[in-house]
Amino acid sequence: MIKKKKVVLASLFLLLFNSISLSQPRSKYRPFDWLLFKEPGNINSLSEGYEYLYIGTSHGGIYRYSLYSNQYDFPITTAQGLKENRITSVYFDHNTGIIWSSSPGFIQYSYTREGDWRYIDFEDIGLRDYDIISQIGSSQNYVWAKANTVYLKLDKSSGILAGIYPRPDELDIRWSSDIYSQYNEVGGIMNNYTIMSGWMVSGSQLIDDYGRYIDITCGLIGKHNDVWIGSSDGTLFHGNKTMEAIFPTGFGIRGSNINALFFDDDYLWIGSKEYEVGRGVTRLNTNNFQTDHYDFDITVNMSLTEIHSIYNFDNTLWLGGDGVVLVFDRVENYWRTLGVDRGVPESNITSMVGDSNFIWIGSYYGIRQIDRISMREEPMGFEYLFYNHPVFDLEINKFGVWIASRTGIYVYDKNNPQIMNGLSIGISYLDFPISRVTSIFQSKNILYFATNIGVVTFNLDEQIWDMMIPASEYRMLEVSDMLVIGKYCFLGTEQGLFRINLKTHRMREYSFDFVGSVNSLAYMDKFIWIGTSEGLLRFKWRKDL
Repeated sequence: MIKKKKVVLASLFLLLFNSISLSQPRSKYRPFDWLLFKEPGNINSLSEGYEYLYIGTSHGGIYRYSLYSNQYDFPITTAQGLKENRITSVYFDHNTGIIWSSSPGFIQYSYTREGDWRYIDFEDIGLRDYDIISQIGSSQNYVWAKANTVYLKLDKSSGILAGIYPRPDELDIRWSSDIYSQYNEVGGIMNNYTIMSGWMVSGSQLIDDYGRYIDITCGLIGKHNDVWIGSSDGTLFHGNKTMEAIFPTGFGIRGSNINALFFDDDYLWIGSKEYEVGRGVTRLNTNNFQTDHYDFDITVNMSLTEIHSIYNFDNTLWLGGDGVVLVFDRVENYWRTLGVDRGVPESNITSMVGDSNFIWIGSYYGIRQIDRISMREEPMGFEYLFYNHPVFDLEINKFGVWIASRTGIYVYDKNNPQIMNGLSIGISYLDFPISRVTSIFQSKNILYFATNIGVVTFNLDEQIWDMMIPASEYRMLEVSDMLVIGKYCFLGTEQGLFRINLKTHRMREYSFDFVGSVNSLAYMDKFIWIGTSEGLLRFKWRKDL
């Protein structure tokens, strides 16, 4: 009998320990060392805090809009400890300073409003996994959550269930935004106020300045007569009851699986591997996170395509897609599409480089040379060597055009047109043959190549080939992109990001869930920008040294 009691007590202790452990914060680093930017999707919920309007989205986590500077701040996503970026409701409790959010299957809350998120499973508060919490609010003593047709009463500090009611038993409840209706106060405002920037209202929908219909999803009247309206495409509308005018504001990027990045001064061009109708290319201001969108369905001469590479030369931006190249004249603000009739390979355009005369295009079907003036193919004479031999990356320097391919490293001497094996140049100290070269990066006088045997280097001055990082140091994974910053080498792979010290060979692996597969890397000032299967990441990497 005593043994049974001990077993029961031990089981209860273990259950309590696990419950407490699961509710603890998931943070492993400073809250905003990592930022994740995703396409927002629907705006599902709005709530005013002390400093910010908190915006719950269907794909992009919780956006934050500054109530004082009228601009967007860092978003809160899985990079800050959220379990899920699908937010059905968000609420800021002014009495406690705690922010609450709901996602399919659980509620989360944070005392700091930035990280240290704790979560409560639906089954612990009497809900099923497929139930949806559409509103959260609070009274003086409790937090309330509206789930389908019932109301949950929760402890304000712990989230412990205090009761389930058909309607609240308190009257002084302050709620997050409600689902939009034409017949409530927000609906009346939308029908009677002026919508700026060419937008119009049509019942429960908005019509943007291009004639696209967009659903109105939610609305909130703020504490200072501010009017906040959410929409199905992630556009937030802000107005004031005194001015009787409402203005659209945009945030977020186009696409979810970010595949190509290119820096243009303080602007980052972003291309996505996966797309939906109406999505396109994003230009992000890295100082204030404002975005310009070039959507496929409304931009003249812009074909719908995945984006695999981006290159700029002389105020002309080249974006490699699926059998097409999108060309953007930034001076004239004009797009055009080059297809197979211009000599563009009928496959994924993996990389591009150029000079004043030509653009070289690498693809899964080899390499092509495009005249910059006529924008047509100019045959080189050796294209047949790369038929059905994927070209993964290109680099250009004084030796010519370097070609990273499935079969090795090659160089095209554009001044004395000929193709040669890269390893035939200079002296090689490599012990094994090279194949499947997936990435090239040049830092000062050193070329770095990601290959089947590891990262190898070529000294452009001394013309010496050598092994830098054996593939065993990053688990023999295929490298999608590479950066070298000082003594550190960053390698993007399908299993996350690796940082390797080139002097000590100490390795740091970043395989957080929110990182996913790494497709592209870019560096500006103190930040590394990472295109991943989960979205766009900004990493303050020196904080991790």
